[in-house]
Amino acid sequence: MVREVAVVTGAGSGIGHAIALRLAQDYALINIDVNGENLAKVEREILTSGGEVQSIVGDVSQRDTHIKARELASAKGTLTAWVNCAGWTRGAALHDFPNDPKVFEELMGTNQNGTFWGCAEAVHYFVNHKVKGAIVNISSVHGRRAWRDHAVYEMTKGAVDALTRNVAVTYGPYGIRCNAVAPGAVMTPALAQSFVDAPNPQQRRESLELLTPLKRIANASEIAEVVSFLLSEKASYVSGQS
Repeated sequence: MVREVAVVTGAGSGIGHAIALRLAQDYALINIDVNGENLAKVEREILTSGGEVQSIVGDVSQRDTHIKARELASAKGTLTAWVNCAGWTRGAALHDFPNDPKVFEELMGTNQNGTFWGCAEAVHYFVNHKVKGAIVNISSVHGRRAWRDHAVYEMTKGAVDALTRNVAVTYGPYGIRCNAVAPGAVMTPALAQSFVDAPNPQQRRESLELLTPLKRIANASEIAEVVSFLLSEKASYVSGQS
C-alpha cells in the first residue's frame, strides 16, 4: 500500500506543531521550519508516537524549500495534502513606518510568498501525478478585518484568502481542493509571550477573550482538527472557502 504524504510548513511551533501532530495520525509527514531545534523536537515527538516524518530546515520564502519538500514527498509515497502554515506578525504604524526589513520584506516573504510557493509546488505535483490532492492555507481574521498598525500583516492574509480562491477555481476541474483556515487568537508560545510583554498581561488576555463568542482563546489543537477535516474526504465538496 502506497503511503499518503502531507507537507506542513511552520511545523516547528504553535499552530503548525499542532497540525503536524494531528496529521501524523493519518499521513507520513514532511515538516518544514526555519528553526531546526524546534523542528527536531517535533520530529522526535512524532517518531515516539509511532508516526513517520522527515524534516526540512528551510526558509519558506524561497521556492527551493518547497521544491525540496515536493521531491521528498514524492520519494516517500503519494503526496495528497499540503498545509501552508508558516507565518508570523509584526505591527508598525504606517505614518512612521520603520526601515526594518523584518517589518516588511521578511513578513511578506514568509506569509505571502511562502504560501504562494507552497501552493505552486503542491498543484505542480497534483496535476502532473493526476492526484486529487487538497491544500489548506492558514490565514487569519486579519485577512477580513482591520486592527491598528497591522497593515502589512493584513495585506499578507488578505492575499492568502485571494490565492486560496484562485487555486480552488483554477484547479477544481482536476479534483484539487484548496481552503483556508482563518483563526483569531490561538494560544501559541508567541501569544503567551505577548502577554508576558504587555504592560498589563491580564487585561491583554481578557481583551482578546472578549472578542470571541466563546469568550476564550483557542487551543492550537482545535485549529488542527479543522485542518485535518478540510484535507480529508469528509470535506470532499468544500473548496475555495476561508
